[in-house]
Amino acid sequence: MNAQQLLTEISDYCRRTGLAESTFGRRAVNDGKLAARLRNGGRITTDTLDRNSRFYAIEFRLKNTARRHARRSSSAPVSRARRPRRPYPPRR
Repeated sequence: MNAQQLLTEISDYCRRTGLAESTFGRRAVNDGKLAARLRNGGRITTDTLDRNSRFYAIEFRLKNTARRHARRSSSAPVSRARRPRRPYPPRR
């Protein structure tokens, strides 16, 4: 996979999920400028590519798990009682 293919993949993923490219880079490889660097001709290591792939796999699993849980629990609405607010301590 070359940098252009990876950039296309990142852009498509971000568009589908509504995630900013900088946020994707930070979450996937701890580099918020990953997409910008690739656009400007930067290179990445195979380790970064592997971390990227793992991020996609984890996100895919999390989203599918969340969907399954949402389907199961959508039939029974959950009411959440609000806890009373505690007053702020007096200023000294």
